[in-house]
Amino acid sequence: MDKEDYNNLINKKIKYLSLDENSKKIDLNLKNSIILSGSFNPLHKGHKELLIASEKKYKIKPLFEISISNVDKKEINFIDLTKRIEQFKYQGKIIITNSPTFNDKSSIFKNCIFVVGYDTALRLIEKKYYDHDIHDAYQEIKKNECSFLVSGRYIDKKYYDPSEINFGEFKDFFSILPENKFRLDISSTILRNDYNSAKDKFAA
Repeated sequence: MDKEDYNNLINKKIKYLSLDENSKKIDLNLKNSIILSGSFNPLHKGHKELLIASEKKYKIKPLFEISISNVDKKEINFIDLTKRIEQFKYQGKIIITNSPTFNDKSSIFKNCIFVVGYDTALRLIEKKYYDHDIHDAYQEIKKNECSFLVSGRYIDKKYYDPSEINFGEFKDFFSILPENKFRLDISSTILRNDYNSAKDKFAA
Protein backbone atom coordinates (compact mmCIF):
# COMPACT_ATOMS: atom_id res chain seq x y z
CA MET A 1 0.00 0.00 0.00
CA ASP A 2 1.36 3.42 -0.92
CA LYS A 3 0.39 7.02 -0.16
CA GLU A 4 -1.66 7.26 -3.36
CA ASP A 5 -3.78 4.28 -2.27
CA TYR A 6 -4.26 5.92 1.12
CA ASN A 7 -5.33 9.23 -0.42
CA ASN A 8 -7.73 7.45 -2.77
CA LEU A 9 -9.39 5.82 0.23
CA ILE A 10 -9.54 9.10 2.14
CA ASN A 11 -11.08 10.87 -0.86
CA LYS A 12 -13.50 7.98 -1.52
CA LYS A 13 -12.07 7.40 -5.00
CA ILE A 14 -11.84 3.72 -4.14
CA LYS A 15 -13.97 1.78 -1.65
CA TYR A 16 -11.38 -0.67 -0.44
CA LEU A 17 -7.94 -2.17 -0.95
CA SER A 18 -7.22 -5.90 -0.60
CA LEU A 19 -3.83 -7.11 0.64
CA ASP A 20 -2.50 -10.67 0.80
CA GLU A 21 -0.42 -12.27 3.58
CA ASN A 22 2.67 -10.48 2.21
CA SER A 23 0.96 -7.08 2.22
CA LYS A 24 0.77 -7.11 -1.58
CA LYS A 25 -2.27 -5.74 -3.41
CA ILE A 26 -4.55 -8.44 -4.80
CA ASP A 27 -7.93 -8.75 -6.46
CA LEU A 28 -10.23 -10.55 -4.08
CA ASN A 29 -13.90 -11.53 -4.18
CA LEU A 30 -15.18 -10.30 -0.85
CA LYS A 31 -18.61 -11.94 -0.95
CA ASN A 32 -19.40 -14.86 1.35
CA SER A 33 -16.65 -14.00 3.83
CA ILE A 34 -16.39 -13.69 7.57
CA ILE A 35 -14.96 -10.31 8.54
CA LEU A 36 -13.16 -9.26 11.71
CA SER A 37 -13.01 -5.47 11.75
CA GLY A 38 -10.86 -3.53 14.18
CA SER A 39 -8.18 -0.94 14.77
CA PHE A 40 -5.68 -3.72 15.61
CA ASN A 41 -3.54 -1.52 17.80
CA PRO A 42 -1.98 -3.99 18.31
CA LEU A 43 -2.99 -7.20 16.51
CA HIS A 44 -2.88 -9.94 19.15
CA LYS A 45 -3.58 -13.60 19.83
CA GLY A 46 -7.20 -12.88 20.74
CA HIS A 47 -7.95 -11.37 17.32
CA LYS A 48 -6.37 -14.29 15.47
CA GLU A 49 -8.01 -17.00 17.56
CA LEU A 50 -11.40 -15.27 17.36
CA LEU A 51 -11.27 -15.27 13.56
CA ILE A 52 -10.17 -18.92 13.54
CA ALA A 53 -13.09 -19.89 15.82
CA SER A 54 -15.51 -17.94 13.63
CA GLU A 55 -14.17 -19.57 10.48
CA LYS A 56 -14.69 -23.01 12.03
CA LYS A 57 -18.32 -22.15 12.74
CA TYR A 58 -19.20 -21.02 9.22
CA LYS A 59 -16.57 -22.63 6.95
CA ILE A 60 -16.16 -19.51 4.82
CA LYS A 61 -13.06 -17.46 4.04
CA PRO A 62 -11.79 -15.24 6.88
CA LEU A 63 -10.68 -11.65 6.35
CA PHE A 64 -9.41 -8.87 8.59
CA GLU A 65 -10.56 -5.30 7.98
CA ILE A 66 -9.18 -1.93 9.09
CA SER A 67 -11.14 1.25 8.42
CA ILE A 68 -9.12 4.45 8.27
CA SER A 69 -12.00 6.30 9.91
CA ASN A 70 -13.89 5.11 12.96
CA VAL A 71 -17.01 6.26 14.78
CA ASP A 72 -15.30 6.39 18.19
CA LYS A 73 -11.62 6.97 17.33
CA LYS A 74 -9.51 9.45 15.43
CA GLU A 75 -8.58 8.86 11.80
CA ILE A 76 -5.58 6.58 11.26
CA ASN A 77 -2.77 8.44 9.49
CA PHE A 78 -0.73 6.88 6.70
CA ILE A 79 2.37 6.06 8.75
CA ASP A 80 0.37 4.50 11.57
CA LEU A 81 -1.75 2.51 9.10
CA THR A 82 1.38 1.17 7.41
CA LYS A 83 2.69 -0.05 10.78
CA ARG A 84 -0.60 -1.78 11.56
CA ILE A 85 -0.66 -3.48 8.16
CA GLU A 86 2.86 -4.84 8.77
CA GLN A 87 1.49 -6.85 11.72
CA PHE A 88 -0.55 -8.99 9.33
CA LYS A 89 2.38 -10.43 7.40
CA TYR A 90 1.82 -14.20 7.27
CA GLN A 91 -1.28 -13.78 9.47
CA GLY A 92 -4.03 -13.47 6.87
CA LYS A 93 -5.59 -11.33 4.18
CA ILE A 94 -6.63 -7.82 5.13
CA ILE A 95 -8.99 -5.29 3.59
CA ILE A 96 -8.42 -1.55 4.09
CA THR A 97 -11.52 0.66 3.87
CA ASN A 98 -12.73 4.10 4.82
CA SER A 99 -16.08 2.82 6.08
CA PRO A 100 -16.63 3.61 9.76
CA THR A 101 -20.11 2.09 10.15
CA PHE A 102 -21.33 -1.44 9.54
CA ASN A 103 -24.05 -0.35 7.16
CA ASP A 104 -21.26 1.29 5.11
CA LYS A 105 -19.20 -1.88 5.37
CA SER A 106 -22.14 -4.03 4.27
CA SER A 107 -22.12 -2.37 0.84
CA ILE A 108 -18.53 -3.57 0.39
CA PHE A 109 -18.76 -6.96 2.11
CA LYS A 110 -22.03 -8.22 0.67
CA ASN A 111 -23.44 -11.50 1.93
CA CYS A 112 -20.87 -11.51 4.72
CA ILE A 113 -20.79 -12.07 8.47
CA PHE A 114 -19.15 -9.47 10.71
CA VAL A 115 -17.49 -10.76 13.88
CA VAL A 116 -17.92 -8.30 16.74
CA GLY A 117 -17.26 -8.28 20.46
CA TYR A 118 -19.77 -7.76 23.27
CA ASP A 119 -19.17 -4.01 23.59
CA THR A 120 -19.49 -3.39 19.85
CA ALA A 121 -22.71 -5.41 19.75
CA LEU A 122 -24.20 -3.14 22.43
CA ARG A 123 -23.36 -0.06 20.37
CA LEU A 124 -24.93 -1.64 17.30
CA ILE A 125 -28.36 -1.64 18.92
CA GLU A 126 -28.18 1.84 20.49
CA LYS A 127 -29.88 4.59 18.49
CA LYS A 128 -27.46 7.29 19.70
CA TYR A 129 -24.66 5.75 17.63
CA TYR A 130 -26.51 6.41 14.37
CA ASP A 131 -26.50 9.73 12.51
CA HIS A 132 -29.78 8.77 10.84
CA ASP A 133 -32.53 6.32 11.70
CA ILE A 134 -31.25 3.02 13.08
CA HIS A 135 -33.90 1.17 11.07
CA ASP A 136 -32.54 2.63 7.82
CA ALA A 137 -29.09 1.30 8.74
CA TYR A 138 -30.44 -2.19 9.38
CA GLN A 139 -32.43 -2.08 6.16
CA GLU A 140 -29.16 -1.43 4.32
CA ILE A 141 -27.47 -4.30 6.16
CA LYS A 142 -30.41 -6.58 5.34
CA LYS A 143 -30.41 -5.53 1.67
CA ASN A 144 -26.74 -6.48 1.47
CA GLU A 145 -27.48 -9.83 3.18
CA CYS A 146 -25.09 -9.27 6.07
CA SER A 147 -25.29 -10.31 9.71
CA PHE A 148 -23.24 -10.39 12.92
CA LEU A 149 -21.52 -13.04 15.01
CA VAL A 150 -20.99 -11.86 18.59
CA SER A 151 -18.25 -13.08 20.91
CA GLY A 152 -17.78 -12.42 24.60
CA ARG A 153 -15.33 -9.75 25.73
CA TYR A 154 -12.99 -9.44 28.70
CA ILE A 155 -13.43 -5.87 29.90
CA ASP A 156 -12.06 -4.43 33.15
CA LYS A 157 -11.25 -7.88 34.53
CA LYS A 158 -14.72 -9.25 33.84
CA TYR A 159 -16.04 -11.55 31.11
CA TYR A 160 -19.22 -10.33 29.39
CA ASP A 161 -21.35 -13.07 27.85
CA PRO A 162 -23.06 -12.09 24.55
CA SER A 163 -25.96 -14.46 25.22
CA GLU A 164 -27.09 -11.99 27.90
CA ILE A 165 -27.64 -9.17 25.40
CA ASN A 166 -31.24 -8.30 24.56
CA PHE A 167 -31.13 -7.54 20.83
CA GLY A 168 -34.84 -6.81 20.73
CA GLU A 169 -36.26 -6.17 17.28
CA PHE A 170 -32.83 -6.70 15.69
CA LYS A 171 -32.27 -10.20 17.10
CA ASP A 172 -32.45 -11.88 13.67
CA PHE A 173 -29.27 -10.08 12.65
CA PHE A 174 -27.19 -11.60 15.47
CA SER A 175 -25.76 -15.02 16.22
CA ILE A 176 -23.70 -15.94 19.28
CA LEU A 177 -20.24 -17.48 19.41
CA PRO A 178 -20.53 -19.34 22.74
CA GLU A 179 -17.91 -19.20 25.47
CA ASN A 180 -16.97 -22.88 24.99
CA LYS A 181 -16.03 -22.10 21.37
CA PHE A 182 -14.02 -18.97 22.10
CA ARG A 183 -12.87 -17.16 25.20
CA LEU A 184 -9.57 -15.41 25.72
CA ASP A 185 -9.13 -12.95 28.57
CA ILE A 186 -6.88 -10.46 26.84
CA SER A 187 -7.16 -6.70 26.37
CA SER A 188 -5.76 -4.60 23.52
CA THR A 189 -5.53 -1.64 25.89
CA ILE A 190 -3.42 -3.58 28.41
CA LEU A 191 -1.18 -4.94 25.66
CA ARG A 192 -0.72 -1.47 24.19
CA ASN A 193 0.11 0.03 27.58
CA ASP A 194 2.57 -2.78 28.34
CA TYR A 195 4.24 -2.29 24.95
CA ASN A 196 4.54 1.48 25.42
CA SER A 197 5.93 1.04 28.94
CA ALA A 198 8.55 -1.42 27.67
CA LYS A 199 9.45 0.91 24.79
CA ASP A 200 9.84 3.88 27.15
CA LYS A 201 11.99 1.81 29.50
CA PHE A 202 14.21 0.66 26.63
CA ALA A 203 14.55 4.23 25.33
CA ALA A 204 15.60 5.43 28.79
